[in-house]
Amino acid sequence: MNYTRKTHIGAATTLAIVTMLLTPFSASATSLGSPPPPPESGPESLATILEDAEMAAVGEATPADAEVPTPTVEGSAVTVELAASDVGVALGSSTDVTISESGQYATVEDASVTYAVSHPEEGSTRFAAILDAPVKEQPQWTFDEGTQLLLLDNGTVSISDGENFIGGIDAPWAVDAEGRTLSTHYEIAGSTLRQVVDTTGATFPVVADPTVNFYGPYIQVHLNRSESLAAISGFSACAAVLNKSKVSYAKLLQVACATVVAISGTQLAGGNCVSIHDVVGVGGPAGIWWPWIHKC
Repeated sequence: MNYTRKTHIGAATTLAIVTMLLTPFSASATSLGSPPPPPESGPESLATILEDAEMAAVGEATPADAEVPTPTVEGSAVTVELAASDVGVALGSSTDVTISESGQYATVEDASVTYAVSHPEEGSTRFAAILDAPVKEQPQWTFDEGTQLLLLDNGTVSISDGENFIGGIDAPWAVDAEGRTLSTHYEIAGSTLRQVVDTTGATFPVVADPTVNFYGPYIQVHLNRSESLAAISGFSACAAVLNKSKVSYAKLLQVACATVVAISGTQLAGGNCVSIHDVVGVGGPAGIWWPWIHKC
């Protein structure tokens, strides 16, 4: 890959929302701790690979004229702020990285992974991790300290700071070079999101991608401790709790109960309660809702 801007730094990072695994860049060996050498192709080769993967997975690539995100160095981490939010997300896990650009994508290249970040549309941040071979440790993204990630039963993840809803992470997708869909899922540890991709039989490069979206305007329903425990106990109990809410649109949010009941008591440990964030459309809720966890 040839890049228009390069900054070489030492940093420890942890995050990856899109995962791409590439065939080896070069036949020559790459020493541990050094960025993989670029492929012998044009300066937009990485952008082209990402665009092709996005087209195969979601039918639309990040626009070529989209604003390029700006990774920053904070202590031992390289971070990118989410669109429409001041929440930072750390990229990678190496202490030796190179920051550069490829078309509409900002990239952070470490010893074994090249992370790419873009803004496919207003309010959205798409992350990517490009690997030159399958890895034992899956790529991961670490959000700012205090960020709460709630994995929902439909594969999506809601993001909050314990007091306010921040955004939602789309269900993950993964495709190989032939456009074949691969099995993938998220794992969460604290404020770190990891995407696991099964690359068995895949043709490289493989690209896996979740996208973080900011939603507004909205309405919210906040449940207290007893209401939260009742809501996760069963669909009927959840519907009854919302039916009694003073929020006028709460009854319409009963559709979210199937997801709310999948929240475990463990996820409510430590004095946490359930909230439901619903995007408002013309004439009422738009049908986009995100259960999330807040401090009671």
